Amino acid sequence: MTRTKLYWLAFGLAVGGFICLFWGISLMGNNIHSYMDGRYERYSQDADGARYWCGGNSPQQVASQLATDYAEPQAQASDRGTEYLRYDDDIVTVGPDANGECGIRVEDTDARYSSGGFIFLGPGFTPGSPAGGSGGSPGGPDGNK
Repeated sequence: MTRTKLYWLAFGLAVGGFICLFWGISLMGNNIHSYMDGRYERYSQDADGARYWCGGNSPQQVASQLATDYAEPQAQASDRGTEYLRYDDDIVTVGPDANGECGIRVEDTDARYSSGGFIFLGPGFTPGSPAGGSGGSPGGPDGNK
């Protein structure tokens, strides 16, 4: 191989490397946590997840906004004024907080579940209840209730 061809090969590899670098950097901030941090005020965080204020919006408005502006959830459920959205490895709960105001909780499904607050939300909301969450067993096939 001639020296000129080697220079062109090196140039092509360098350009490909820069393209991969910029593409990787652009994908770094594309997760639910960075989306929430950029749009809502975080007021609490523990080992299992983070809590945000809804900013005066109703749970239905926030869930709809997440589904259209961020990403379509893999599954969605509603129960007594609380909206549940299931993403790749996160569950977003939007509803009344302890003080009665609208709050958003983002939980990583890989978290420790030390509070035992993870509940079964029906088909599409996997994994099932964690084995140690409330003193029970995961039950069901593949750990899903």
